[in-house]
Amino acid sequence: MPPPPADDRITFPTAGPPIGEVHFYAPTDWLDILENPHDEETVRARFQELTDLAFPHHAPGTRKAIADGVMATRRTFLADGMLSCGLVALPQTVDGPVLWQICSGVVEVGRLDPELDVGSVLTRLLGQQLEGGDSYVESFPTAIGAGAGLISTVQVWADGTVTLAPKPVPADSAGPAPEATLGLAVGLAVPPGGGRGLLVVGQCLNAEQVRELACVVALMAGKSTIELYSPKETKTGT
Repeated sequence: MPPPPADDRITFPTAGPPIGEVHFYAPTDWLDILENPHDEETVRARFQELTDLAFPHHAPGTRKAIADGVMATRRTFLADGMLSCGLVALPQTVDGPVLWQICSGVVEVGRLDPELDVGSVLTRLLGQQLEGGDSYVESFPTAIGAGAGLISTVQVWADGTVTLAPKPVPADSAGPAPEATLGLAVGLAVPPGGGRGLLVVGQCLNAEQVRELACVVALMAGKSTIELYSPKETKTGT
């Protein structure tokens, strides 16, 4: 991803006129940080309000730094063409604090063989990092067509590197420990025959909450739809 511009202005990729739209299925209280892309002042105020509510025991300077980080992430995602990035933040639940991030975008999966398992398409999109790792993949029907979901973990190391779907490590291992282990849930919905599909990726700070996160990811991937405009239609806007 390209870094955000130094003067904090959002730049959008030059991709020509819109060729369709995505109708996202999401919770009614969903906060999509990519909404209102040109109204930074209003969005910044909303982020600060939500940060203050989600982290009431943190110092004001820490809460400001969190909101600043979300804004920087938002600029990068918008510039990279991402369509949706939702946050779920709860200071306390029966399972502890909740902090989830769920991103969505359209991906080109190419022509799809009817006999090809959509789960293999999903793992192909995620790359070879899944090979031999600890992950679970399951297929399911979606409003778009075939679908697949994946549950795994992500390890973040002190040097900034990330391991997707790490291999199981014995409990008595003497090797270095990761700085953090995140929960990862991915959903992919693909139309019959292939083409443009919807990819939904969720991460949670508490890896123990990954199954609950996966339920939300699967609902979004399973019930969202993609509407492609006909060649004769003209659409304006971003």
